[in-house]
Amino acid sequence: MKAFVLIVASFAFVYTNQTNENIPETNKKIIAFCDKQMGKKVGKGECWDLAASALNDAGAKWTSPYEFGKEVNDKKETVFPGDIIQFDGVNLVYPDKSWKGFAKHTAIIYKVLNKGEYSIAEQNSNGKRFVIISDINLNYIKKGKYQIYRPQ
Repeated sequence: MKAFVLIVASFAFVYTNQTNENIPETNKKIIAFCDKQMGKKVGKGECWDLAASALNDAGAKWTSPYEFGKEVNDKKETVFPGDIIQFDGVNLVYPDKSWKGFAKHTAIIYKVLNKGEYSIAEQNSNGKRFVIISDINLNYIKKGKYQIYRPQ
């Protein structure tokens, strides 16, 4: 049992370190932008305004309204802080029966916690039209779809 725990702990450590050590430069700029905007209203306070402003500030190439860079297959590729996530009709239902829903929502992956688990920088969520950090676990998605983008 101790060997199993050690292996799992080692995997988590390597996964987290690998993700944080290799963050692309554009993604680092996006996270720095989020840090400067924390608690502030970006643009008109819409969710999309945060991603658009962060991408523009970082000098990223993207196409409005929702092509935020290269599509990332999060099942096969590493997700980095600074990647953009677009939700479409997503409902997450957690084991404790709490839930989170996103009709059409744009956010920034702020921190990778584990496979499918992220802290996201977002605004216009739960009536808050300023930048906040929320935790999500996509392993509990019940319906809808999402796409993660790597800023270029």
